[in-house]
Amino acid sequence: MAAPTRDNPYPTVFLQHVLPDGKSHFDWLLAADSNGERPLISFRISERIDQITQNKWINLESRPDHRPDYLRLEGKLDGDRGTINRLAAGNIFMWKEIAHGWNMMIDWGEGSVTEYEVVNGNGVLAVRRIFENQSQEPPPPLPKSKTIGDVPVGVEDSGLGLTKKITAFDKEKKKMSEWIRKPIADGTGASHVRTFHSKLTDDALGYIDQQVNEWLDENPQLEVKLVTTTIGTFTGKVKEPHLICQVWV
Repeated sequence: MAAPTRDNPYPTVFLQHVLPDGKSHFDWLLAADSNGERPLISFRISERIDQITQNKWINLESRPDHRPDYLRLEGKLDGDRGTINRLAAGNIFMWKEIAHGWNMMIDWGEGSVTEYEVVNGNGVLAVRRIFENQSQEPPPPLPKSKTIGDVPVGVEDSGLGLTKKITAFDKEKKKMSEWIRKPIADGTGASHVRTFHSKLTDDALGYIDQQVNEWLDENPQLEVKLVTTTIGTFTGKVKEPHLICQVWV
């Protein structure tokens, strides 16, 4: 299944479901195709995903897939099931698998483009917003895993059913398979480069080590031919020096 792009985004909505007794909850629904015709990946969440203002993890609760018409549904539900308020609607234009979860970019309209990371594993299912000026900083500590007694709940035991859905989208390895010049693991002739960068702090440098190591672990077919590093100024909300590391394979 092709991943979403700017020209072919996947719709997503954030709903408030008000029950007949006055209680309510939030549902975050994500389409798995550009036309919104497939069942929707669904999460229960305690905060509005489109209004996160802090770099923190927010727990998600996996819910059964919802019908595609929930992308457009609003108002009173039949069968005395309460009322649906659509609080936000957006387009997913980048959605890829990373270690232990997803990386996503969503345009919520009016120029509000946000990046998210979703983790799913070892009893943890959570989301955080990645802010531009903090993108190279280590993420905050993950929430505590759900446990039964003293035994952590693993992905296989959680009933989330998300692993198959995650692997349905394009991954870094798939993109590599489309390279015209194939990597050569004979000790000569670099053909491709991957660039990493981080701030000049102990934590950030440790995080770039983790990024490089995870990338190489995930791609054992690659052979490192050359590594270059330099210090340069990155321009975002603030200008600050960054370590720039290029790994040639």
